[in-house]
Amino acid sequence: MIHNLSPLAPFGAEVSGVSLQALDDDGLRALLRELYENRFLVIRTGGMSRREFVTFALRIGEPIGRNFDKEHPEIIPITNVGVDTKAEAKGAAHWHTDQSFTEQRSSVTMLYSEQAPRVGGETRFANLADAYDALDSSMKETIADLVVEHRHGVSISARPGDHVPIPPKGWDQSYTVRHPLVRKHPVTGRKTLYAISGTPQGIVGMPLAEAAVLLEALCRHSFRAPFITEHHHAVHDLVMWDNPTTMHSATPIGAATGPEDTRVIRRISLRGACPLFTEDRSDGT
Repeated sequence: MIHNLSPLAPFGAEVSGVSLQALDDDGLRALLRELYENRFLVIRTGGMSRREFVTFALRIGEPIGRNFDKEHPEIIPITNVGVDTKAEAKGAAHWHTDQSFTEQRSSVTMLYSEQAPRVGGETRFANLADAYDALDSSMKETIADLVVEHRHGVSISARPGDHVPIPPKGWDQSYTVRHPLVRKHPVTGRKTLYAISGTPQGIVGMPLAEAAVLLEALCRHSFRAPFITEHHHAVHDLVMWDNPTTMHSATPIGAATGPEDTRVIRRISLRGACPLFTEDRSDGT
């Protein structure tokens, strides 16, 4: 149990007074249980080095590295220095689930703020587990066994204002994977909608137009109160979220003009179940 935990509304939780470097296995297991229960955590750290960030991440899963940082290849830098996503939408400024376009999906994503703007730069979250619970029994029955085709590109259920995502360098745009529309959380077993926007390109065995209508209905249901919220980052915040049960989107932010509006974030995305929960895994992913 994490004692210094304050629930956020309508979901999420803030954690303070916890040294991530000093957490033993029981403490880390308790922290992750809170993550799975609350969808995302905002951990108010007193600051940590990039090496400490990577060390903490390695206890939870396998980093999906991009080799931007030669010393710490697990870390992906995010900044608005010389980048204006208000003028030109790019990066994470669209609703998506990390790695839903790959066979091995992301488990946990973490953002650590080295610099944070006074205004703007929020991360938005959608709670797809609670959205699933709120569906009527008829819809749950309809979607129970459906499988969605995912591909990097413009989703057939893209939300209004979402931009065309930028593919990884050398990515095969025709590469398609299939994931259940209703997924069980790999640790808790809780049912959730999975990646209903961002990468869906169709539903196996269903006409494309019919699939688009169904996914759009699920999106209209899910991207509304009380299933959406946002977090404004502060310096030394570590924000981590549970990818199986959430979707997220970066709020567009203008290019930095000085310390007041500069954003510098270090990102690590993980795959694979935390070794501490190996015996609890419910679906093998």
